[in-house]
Amino acid sequence: MSERGEQRFKKRMSCKVRVGQRDHSGIVLDVSRRGLFVQTTAAASVGDRVEVLLSRPEAKSAIKLEAGVRWLRRSPAQLRSVTQAGIGLQISHAEESYYAMLAEALQGAVPVKGHAR
Repeated sequence: MSERGEQRFKKRMSCKVRVGQRDHSGIVLDVSRRGLFVQTTAAASVGDRVEVLLSRPEAKSAIKLEAGVRWLRRSPAQLRSVTQAGIGLQISHAEESYYAMLAEALQGAVPVKGHAR
C-alpha cells in the first residue's frame, strides 16, 4: 500500500452520481472502505460534495453514499473508448449496507496493483 492508505479492490457496478442538482450515470471500477473510483462524465471539481447511489440488482433499493471529490481523471473525447475518465471519491458517510456489500464482494477479490486509497 502507498501513503494514501487503504488497499483498493476491483468492483464493477453501475451507479448514479448527483453533483449539485444534476444526476449523471457512472460505473464504479474500484472500491475500498473509504473511497471509490467512478467512471463518469459528470462535471465535478476537486472538493465538490456528491451523492452516489449504487445499483443493486438483487435488491429493490440502491445504496446511498455521501462523498467528496478528491481527484479527477480527465480524458479527451477521442480517447474515451480506451481511457477511463472519472472521479476519485472519499466517502464521508455510507449506509451500513455498503460495508456489508463490500465485505461480501471482496472475499477472494484481487487488489488493484500499485494503488491504495
